[in-house]
Amino acid sequence: MSHVTVYPCASYEGVPAEVERAFAAYAPPMDGKRVVLKVNLLGPCRPEEHVTTHPSLVSAAVAACRRRGAAEIVVGDNPGMSSYGSTDHVARMTGTIEAAAGCYRNIAEAPRMVEVPTPGVGRVPVSRAVLEADVVIGLAKMKTHVATGITGAVKNTFGYVVGAAKTQLHAACPGKEAFARAVLDVYALRPPDFSIVDAVYAMEGQGPSGGQPRFVGRLLASADNVALDAVMARMMGFRPEQIPYLVAAAERGLGEIGDDRIHVEGPTDPIPGFRRPKYGQSMGTWGARLVSRIYVTQPQADTDICIKCGACARQCPVEAIRMDPYPVIDAARCISCFCCHDFCKPKAMRLAPRIRIMKFLRGRK
Repeated sequence: MSHVTVYPCASYEGVPAEVERAFAAYAPPMDGKRVVLKVNLLGPCRPEEHVTTHPSLVSAAVAACRRRGAAEIVVGDNPGMSSYGSTDHVARMTGTIEAAAGCYRNIAEAPRMVEVPTPGVGRVPVSRAVLEADVVIGLAKMKTHVATGITGAVKNTFGYVVGAAKTQLHAACPGKEAFARAVLDVYALRPPDFSIVDAVYAMEGQGPSGGQPRFVGRLLASADNVALDAVMARMMGFRPEQIPYLVAAAERGLGEIGDDRIHVEGPTDPIPGFRRPKYGQSMGTWGARLVSRIYVTQPQADTDICIKCGACARQCPVEAIRMDPYPVIDAARCISCFCCHDFCKPKAMRLAPRIRIMKFLRGRK
């Protein structure tokens, strides 16, 4: 039986007290140990955009670790950016460096090449700090995700992989089931000892970066990251069986997703009217599966919003985007990983369904 706790938290001012309660309930001994706090730093977003882990959660977790005698505390993540220096820029923009109170590290430095069982991938660079830590604590964000349905404690560990190497996994694993297995292959390298999910403000709609902030007023915590995400999914209006990586995690024995196998303390009532991704790869009903055979969801640039920065082309794992001067997407090559959507700061990448045969006809023009 797994345990998940949901802590009411009406504002970010109340985060320190609830974080201390979560540490008291779930944190392993850390006196004299090396601790990594794995945050979510998707991109260079301000805290009020609620795309990344809020600074108040970072500072509260650092303080909790210090009170428990941690010998070394490292706060970090590997945003899916293409250059080493961009990691520091993201950490500064999100308020993480200041909140970390001297504990922030650029964990992209000196990664270790690690073999993963993901077909067609082989070895990937993984942050050495994570692999060598005595304790890993996830500080995730409650968000929807156009490719995976949700992103929380489990998906947060995808940031173990350094920078643009994530695109290798995207390119090798097109499709929801294949990518779910890739996410879990990375997660299994070092599951966090426990995780806290920032749901004071969540993101609904076209997450993980293109949605809208939504006040939820809660923090979630558990030592079973899979169970934590299953509870979070239900609060967002999903069934865990609709989320491919949760189904695969349960099948691999990495955690629990069934109601009868998770003991929950605290308010877990579904969030009224919570908006799920309009298009994506996470729907699990028979009707959605039928539709997915006919239609494929792909991005398209809104030229009224696009600033021609080229971030989408740089982040595309299969080089399906060229600038002319706005993004032009090769529909036949696109694998619907939505990396371009994730990293589009002005939110100019729209997602829309296309008839599958039209995808290939468009791609051959």
